[in-house]
Parts: sequence; structure tokens; C-alpha cells
Amino acid sequence: MKKGKWIVLLASVCALFVFCVFQIRYEDKTDTQLTVLSQQKLNKLKERLKDVSGQPELSLSLSFAGEPLPYDAASGTFFLPLNMDTEEYESGGFEGTLNGEEASVLFEEDFHKRAKLDWMRENGKIPCLLVGQSAYAACSLTLTGMSVICFSATEYVTEEQPLFEMRVYDAETKKDWVTTCLATSRLRGNTSLAYDKKSLRLKLKAQKKDGSFEKVKKTLLGLREDDDWILNALYADDTKIKDKLANDLWLQTGAMSNPYGRTWGTQLEYVEVFMNDGYMGLYGLMYPIDRKQAGTQAVSEQLAAGKPVIERLYKKKYTAAWSKEDFIGALPDPNMPDFRGGFYVKGDTILQDESEWGPLYDLAACIGAEDAVFSSEITGIADQKNVLENWLFYNAIGGFDNYAKNYYYLVKDKSGQPYGYFVPWDLNLSFGDVYADNAYYAEFDESVVHDVIAWEPAQRMLALDVEDSRSLVKEIWQRWRSGVFATDEVLARMDELYDRLTASGAYERERACFPEGRYADSAEDMKRFEAERLAWLDVYIENLDSDDGTTDSGSPVPER
Repeated sequence: MKKGKWIVLLASVCALFVFCVFQIRYEDKTDTQLTVLSQQKLNKLKERLKDVSGQPELSLSLSFAGEPLPYDAASGTFFLPLNMDTEEYESGGFEGTLNGEEASVLFEEDFHKRAKLDWMRENGKIPCLLVGQSAYAACSLTLTGMSVICFSATEYVTEEQPLFEMRVYDAETKKDWVTTCLATSRLRGNTSLAYDKKSLRLKLKAQKKDGSFEKVKKTLLGLREDDDWILNALYADDTKIKDKLANDLWLQTGAMSNPYGRTWGTQLEYVEVFMNDGYMGLYGLMYPIDRKQAGTQAVSEQLAAGKPVIERLYKKKYTAAWSKEDFIGALPDPNMPDFRGGFYVKGDTILQDESEWGPLYDLAACIGAEDAVFSSEITGIADQKNVLENWLFYNAIGGFDNYAKNYYYLVKDKSGQPYGYFVPWDLNLSFGDVYADNAYYAEFDESVVHDVIAWEPAQRMLALDVEDSRSLVKEIWQRWRSGVFATDEVLARMDELYDRLTASGAYERERACFPEGRYADSAEDMKRFEAERLAWLDVYIENLDSDDGTTDSGSPVPER
């Protein structure tokens, strides 16, 4: 054969090889690997195989980068969490199983030719086939920008609670991107228990060699290492961003304003949740305010050591006016030995006597005392700067639901005396949302935009100008306003959070999963409310030296 013909033949073989490779295997610059077949080839494949899609006993899985992906059986959709902040597709290959046997994963289009964010924003479903030796099943793949938590039932039970296998998928990385453990769960909340969608408290567990179970601490999505977690249902918030935004703002303002180097606040990271191959919606993963966050020993350890001041946490869960009588005498309910005056005392040991309520008795007595007594005693009981920062924060975010509840009171030992700090909690009713007697216990009410939240003991400290409280709160506010509470900064964060939720596809999926829930088409209402409220608060604080600024008790909206 002539040399020219050899060259032509070789070129033809190479072209055929390249064509076959690209028909069977696509590999982009980030090493994300797909098997892509034309529609014609897929149709021929289907002709010789049995279609088992949707059969009752069907078992299938799709893995990426070595990890089985979350699955919603009702829609036949697998979910792949991907980083929203990078344009490139993450590295890894797809593998599948069909009825317990290894299966090929075939796509009819190269979905990498479209941007990740386009797929996410449109909540797109990418068709694919899982193909075994004699059968195939059709399914789809959805790309999400949210991290994911999957729960699967197990046969295990501990302390009369069923144990679930929990898998946490971190959307930000594909290196060690899945954390697996066992977990128990229980419902949490108060009025929120009436919602169609429930919040959960999780306890992480590990099985010991003897078959029993013990606590296990895990770092989830970059948050603290712990065994105790909360899944916040975010149900009542129409934007789904208020709790996260408010907690983030507190972390950057008052959370570290203490002499102990602690962060007295919580963080929230968005996750989409699956339970037994069913989609359960959008949640906020959080950790609780507890002694670990507060930096205190267990109550039992302090008692055993004979500490003169027992450092404790109290949670104000129910609305109640400050009254010292609530913290002495007989319990209001013998079946609730940890409850008085709207507060629950926290800790591993409940003494069921008046001594563990002493700090709250002292604070309530001071708040109810004559002006001269209050002025001379309050800063020896509770930290002045912390008290004023709580007042300032609630007013800045419009946190009317925190007026008489939804906070912690942390007692520390200061020179042998109990000394208190407040920590905000449950911040979803903010930025224009207030309590309402409806299915969500919430509504947007722009009429409260100029109402002061007369949170005590701060309002009285300002009215009496205890130890130059007015000057201090002005100084703090000026610093906050030039930073995280600058109007443009806060409004930009609202847009960013809302746009991120909608761009990830999670907001649309949440709406489809809970159509009776509360939703907003934009963040414009809360932005308008907040811009006006910050401007009003500037004037209110500037006029604290006037009679109106010091005696206004505010117009609290109805409380739960």
C-alpha cells in the first residue's frame, strides 16, 4: 500500500477513535466524567433491555466522586450539591447500581455545556439512565447549590428513640465532602409545633464495640464540633433569610463583646433535607446556646467542686413581666421544676429550690426597685455594655418578638458574685415581621417601623442615664452604623441571601414541597422596612437626651 493511502487510513482510524470516545465518554477540563450517548443510541439500547422504571420494588443509586447522592423517590430525582461560587464543575465520576447490581450511568446530553448556576436557577432535571445487564431505569439529576442532609431509617434504637443514619453533604467541596454518623431526632419549638413543617433537635451517636451507643461530636459544614444540633424549619419566614441574617449580624456586633473570648451567639447554614428517599425541604442547621457555647462547666461539676457561684444559663421562652415573686416560693407547676417566670433553667442538675433562681430574683428585684436603687445596683448585676447592645440590636432589626422573651440569660462568676449577660435567640420575627394570630403566627407589619422596643433593663438604664448609658449606646451605634449596620451594607446582604436561595433552586423546591407555606417574591418589603427603621433609629438615639427619648416606653406588638 502506498504511503499516502496508509496516512489516509491512519487518519480515518484516529478520527473514528476520537468520535467513539466522545460518543461514549466526555471528560471536561475539571475531570468531571460523564457517559453521553446520542438519543438514537439510547433508543437502540432501550429496545433490547427491560424498562423497570417506577416499579414498586425498584432499588437504584447514583454516586458521584465515590458518594451515593441524595434521592427523591417520588420524582425519581438524584441531587448533586455543587459549589455556587465557582464556574467550574467539580471533579469526579458517576457510578450507579440497579437492583443491587452495578449499572452504567448514561446521559443523553452533556449538561456541562451549560453553566451550573443556570441549571440550579431553573431547578432543571437532567435525564439519565441506569443500565444493568438486562434492564434499565430512567431517572434524573438536579444540581443544587445547597448543602444536603439525608436521614435513613436503621434497625437501631437507643433510649427508646430510633436511630437514623445521617449523611451531611458539603456543597462547598468534594474533598471529604460527606460526614456520616447516627442520630436521634425529636421535635422542638413552641407555637411552631403547629406548623406543617417541624423543626428538629438532633443528637449525634456512634456505636461502640459492645453494641451500645454513645455521643459523638462532629464538625458539620464548618460549624462547631458537637453532638447537639438543631434543624430550623424556617417555615414562618416568607423570605427564609431573616433568622440567618439576624444571627449573622449579632455575631458581628454583640456576640463577642465579653471578657471571656467567647462567641455568645449561633450560626445558621442552609441545608436541604431528605428523609428515607423523600424530599423534606429547606432548613437551617444551627447549634444551640448551651454551656459549651457559654464557656461554663457542667452544673454538677460546679456543685461537686463547691463553687460559691454556680454559672448557669436561663432561657426566656414565654412572655412574662419582670417580677421577683416569680422566683421565690412554691413552683407555679410542680410538674415543671425547671420553670419560673417565663424562664427555664438549663443544666445537667436541677436542684428544685430557690437557690438556683437567685440571679433572676436579684435582677427582677432590681428592675422593679425605685430609681435610685436601680441606678446604683443594675450594673453590678448585669453587664452594662451587653445590656445596651441587646437593646440596640433588637431595635436595629425590629425584633419585636424578643421584647419579653426569646433570649438567654447567662450568669457568670465575677469576683465571687453572680453577674449576667443576655444572648439573643429565635430571631425570625424581625425586619418587619411581627406576631400575628394566623396559621404562621407571623405577618409583615410596616406600621411598627417607628416603634421603639422598650426592652428591659436597657430602656430604664437609658431613661435614667445610668453610668452614662446614653453616651455609651451612641458610641456603639455609631460604630455599628459605620460597619455591618450601614444601610447599604444591610440591604445588600438581604439581596445576596435571597438571591442565593433562589439561584440555588432550593427556594422553588421548598415552595413546591410546602405550597401552603409563606413566601415572598423578593426581599423588597424587608429592605424598605429596614432602611426606614435604621434612619428612624438614628434620630431616636440622637434624641436620647430629650424627654421624649428617655421616657418613651414603646408600643410592643402582640406577643406569643
